[in-house]
Amino acid sequence: MTSRLTKSAIKPLSTALLLFAVAGYTTAQENNFATVGRATANAADWGIHNGCIRHTLIKRVNFTTNDSGIIELANGRKVQVSLRNRCPGIRNEGYVHKPINGQFCQGDSLRVINYGHVCIVDAITPYIPPDEP
Repeated sequence: MTSRLTKSAIKPLSTALLLFAVAGYTTAQENNFATVGRATANAADWGIHNGCIRHTLIKRVNFTTNDSGIIELANGRKVQVSLRNRCPGIRNEGYVHKPINGQFCQGDSLRVINYGHVCIVDAITPYIPPDEP
């Protein structure tokens, strides 16, 4: 025996699903726009050009997790580095990076010391601590 949905039962269900999907999409778009907009507007002020930062600007790198870290710059500002993949050991063991043209860029590979894992830099964005506007 097969069950059939009537038009009157389908319409409220499809409307509810559509509203749910649109609400989720709108929220994701708003959040993404705010983050991307802020990062794009300020990237040059942080020394980020075309997804790269000059090696001479980098003072210290601290990976806070196995997939992201904070770079302290010589001018006192900070940028956030996100990796495309989780990179076990990078936080505790460190990494080796071979700069091309004296820059640290999106798409660069980092090799974890003592593990050999290779991680790819996904994004370099201005870091603004949560308590600052």
